[in-house]
Amino acid sequence: MFDAWINLPYLPGEVTPDPSVVARFKRGNSAYEGGETMADVIAEMDRLGMAGGVLSKAPRDITPPYVHGTKTGETVLRETCERLAGIQSDHPGRFVTSVGIDPRLGYEASRHVRIAVREYGIKCFRIIPMFTGIAIDDKLAYPLYTAACDEDAVVSINVGVPGPMKPAKLQRTILVDEVALAFPDLKIVMSHLGDPWISETVAMLVKHPNVFAMTAGWAPKYIPADVVRFAEKRNPNKLMWASDYPILPFDRTITEGRAVALTGQSQTGYLGANARAVFGPPK
Repeated sequence: MFDAWINLPYLPGEVTPDPSVVARFKRGNSAYEGGETMADVIAEMDRLGMAGGVLSKAPRDITPPYVHGTKTGETVLRETCERLAGIQSDHPGRFVTSVGIDPRLGYEASRHVRIAVREYGIKCFRIIPMFTGIAIDDKLAYPLYTAACDEDAVVSINVGVPGPMKPAKLQRTILVDEVALAFPDLKIVMSHLGDPWISETVAMLVKHPNVFAMTAGWAPKYIPADVVRFAEKRNPNKLMWASDYPILPFDRTITEGRAVALTGQSQTGYLGANARAVFGPPK
């Protein structure tokens, strides 16, 4: 299995877990409240026979609802990329790396994309509108999208109502539409499935060849039936399994992921093949 979203553990004192997320997602064996190391992550992956995944870090702080929470600037970018690249080097063939970039930087964000790809081997850029305070299709984000497309990188975008107490309208799924139209060669992966706009999520998957979805943040047994039906009946190459560890534990999402009502190529794709095809092989 190949996990489309694994969060890099916090360093000691790096950030306080968001209390709203703790209240919403903490379920006994979740590691979200902290204390885990990368060694713990690797050990758990080995125990469960996980081949690898997309290791992601979006530098941020916990902030009030209408205050952006993204840490920004080239120094932050380089520090984060160095951590990701070091782990990737220590565990060859295991991880693709993904970093959050602030699209409000406009053209400077495009320079950050090039630095991350060319100097650190980053393959994916995380866009989290609830933390940046601008919508998916805001014009400030277009330089970032352009650079990612030029560098053949993937852009992963949060869609739907956030877990943290942040505005949802910035992440409405239909906002992906014009971005996908403007950048038909840019691989866009929607994260969190877009609740309550599930019909829009399916519509984006149907309409755009370059748009995909991962089930990060969803316990697989709760994946909406329309999404499962799309993957089984219409296109087996679009849906990706993702734990969003430590929001949800690996073992639960693996067990439930294998039990999702998918068969054949749809199941193989969901459990890892689709993510490998979109993100590319680990270094």
